[in-house]
Amino acid sequence: LEPEMGLTHTTKSIEPPFSVKIEDDSLCKRYTARYIEGLQVTESPQWLQDTLIKSGQRPINNIVDITNYVMLEYGQPLHAFDYETVEGAIIKVRQARDGEQLAGLDGLTHKLKPPMLVIADSSGPIALAGIVGGTETSVSDRTSKIILESANFDPFNTRLTRMAIGEGTESSYRFERGIQPELAIKALDRATNLIMEFTGGKKYSNAIDHSPKVVD
Repeated sequence: LEPEMGLTHTTKSIEPPFSVKIEDDSLCKRYTARYIEGLQVTESPQWLQDTLIKSGQRPINNIVDITNYVMLEYGQPLHAFDYETVEGAIIKVRQARDGEQLAGLDGLTHKLKPPMLVIADSSGPIALAGIVGGTETSVSDRTSKIILESANFDPFNTRLTRMAIGEGTESSYRFERGIQPELAIKALDRATNLIMEFTGGKKYSNAIDHSPKVVD
């Protein structure tokens, strides 16, 4: 499949039932996100699984596989949070606080400290920005609503964090080398199209888009 530019799905969009607050915009040049509901989490179509396997990735489920597929298309990592598990329906992009921890999807519990950048909800960190998601908000076969993230994180800070935790990911590899901020919304729309097509999605929200400030 060739990447499609812009949203092509015709379902009526709704207002986002969550908010985004960027507390450190020096480490996050752009943050876009969208709510999608009515999903059915299943295995991906065979063509999608085959594509990921040929690229050295392990198929997981249709939502995660789509985010990884779009990452291969655009070079822009994405992440999906189970909406029902995001406390306070808020996404905060901030530096970690001393003593915070994250149970990661990599099976490890990461001890956090500033200036590591985290994605947090009202209860604490739910992802290590640009590196690894947390287990508490991960997509499962019970998920029917998600917050889909497509963002741009600082390369140097991502590298420092990756070195501190001693582990790299496909996502951190790309962020460390620098990604154009304008790719964030393009990848978000592309992934939305595929999710609506292959997961039975019913509705999606308008995108929340925190862009870098324009300097004259």
